[in-house]
Amino acid sequence: MARSHHQHRHHHNIPDDPDPPAPPVTPDPPSTPPSTPAPAFADLGATFNDATRALVGGLWQNVVEEAGQGNGSVFRYLKDLTAVQTGLQAEIAAGQFTGAALTHVQTILSDITTALSAATASVNGGGTFGSVAAAENALRTSHLDILNIVNGDAALQGLATQNGGNGFLATPATLAAGVTAATAPHANLAEIGAIFNDAASRILGGVNDDNRQIITDDMNAVITGLHDLIQAQPMLFGGLTGIHADTVMRQAQLEINYVNQAGISPDAGRASNDNILDMIDIIQGDTNLANMAVQGGVAGFSIFPDALNPTPRYQDNEAQTNFWANFIADGNALGQQAIQLVGSGDTAAIQSLIARLQTFEKNASDFDLSQGGIFEARFDNELTPSSTLGAEVDAMIKGLTTGNAALVAAAAQVIHDNAADVGGNNIPVTGGTYNPDGLTLAEVLSTATPAPAAAAATAAAATNVAAAPATASAAAAPQPLAAAAIGPEGEDAGFSLVGAGADIPHHVHADRFEGHHFHHLWG
Repeated sequence: MARSHHQHRHHHNIPDDPDPPAPPVTPDPPSTPPSTPAPAFADLGATFNDATRALVGGLWQNVVEEAGQGNGSVFRYLKDLTAVQTGLQAEIAAGQFTGAALTHVQTILSDITTALSAATASVNGGGTFGSVAAAENALRTSHLDILNIVNGDAALQGLATQNGGNGFLATPATLAAGVTAATAPHANLAEIGAIFNDAASRILGGVNDDNRQIITDDMNAVITGLHDLIQAQPMLFGGLTGIHADTVMRQAQLEINYVNQAGISPDAGRASNDNILDMIDIIQGDTNLANMAVQGGVAGFSIFPDALNPTPRYQDNEAQTNFWANFIADGNALGQQAIQLVGSGDTAAIQSLIARLQTFEKNASDFDLSQGGIFEARFDNELTPSSTLGAEVDAMIKGLTTGNAALVAAAAQVIHDNAADVGGNNIPVTGGTYNPDGLTLAEVLSTATPAPAAAAATAAAATNVAAAPATASAAAAPQPLAAAAIGPEGEDAGFSLVGAGADIPHHVHADRFEGHHFHHLWG
């Protein structure tokens, strides 16, 4: 190391430093961090698709968050559109657009500004728009204008579908100008579906005094049209297809309830979103119905674009966990018993089973209504007579009374599919999942995270497994919740018709069901 130097030399004869320091090196100027590349237009389109899906039924918000469901779709919509806005601004800055495409993107940015303001106003009394109806109308108009711009510009449409993308996907169309539900043709499922499309389009942004009657008329036409079509052509609606068509007809009636609740219930928009998307899923998930929905150049029950992320699973409390465990177990067991009894000639046993099916339906509906809030909004269309549950129970009773084994088997399959659907969209109170194939409480909760007491018992059993293997096995078994747990308002939350110890032969399992499972992509 070089020694230190002093300016003044002393009388000592000190030689020059043999290792002088190198001259200072001027550091390179700091490099400019690379700018974040502008996002792909197709990716922005996928984000816009998510916003479109959130808009179905109208935006909603709640002050108090429920069961991990967030505070409302309005926040999802604002986040999506802000991301699209920022991304388009970055693309303009990067020089990605020229000519007409640039002009169109600038118009899209103006529409986004309007949509962001209108979205907030639609859940806050109308704001500067003067009324909720005006805000919702402005929201729908600006949102659809963006889709029309992209789909009307060949350059932007090419970018939206680049590399397999499907951004800025169009929504179901309204009926032609001057055509109403009363004058529209409805001779087949496609034409009935076109009337449904009209309602699904008009409800984007929400229900208000300007569109309430049109949407109601559309849904009434769907109900009447489906009923008449099923009656006129029963051969087209046998088995699963018939149950699915009946479910859609019932859910159209349920939709009218939500239309009437708009502006009164803060959860009407959430319920409508789930219900409309579910009806489309049912039609498109049944090959026969999907084929019938497109004919003669008419496409009915058209899809909405996909969501970016799955809807958060509902975090159940203890009463809800007990309810779902009973619902799944009882539904599966009743389905098996019906398959065993149909055509047996055992009138007394069949009548007893029919009574239990009716009790099963009533208890499920009563529990759903007792919960209210987002729980009811999400699960009405699985748990009420105007739903999958009503259609499947009626079909099973009809099959039992007429000796139609194929119809009973189809109804049992739909009961199982419904259980798999709701089981996959809920989280037991302790965590984990529900086993949709279970026939008892213990089986349904076998895939749930054990409660602390059960976990402790399992650990103790594992410690003593060498000394008492039989005891260890028993201790490790899942511990079902009490069958008569009391809900938050004091209601009886349990309704087990089977019981945790029922000995039901396992003749029907999920791997023998070949129908569709309609798992929701809720907005």
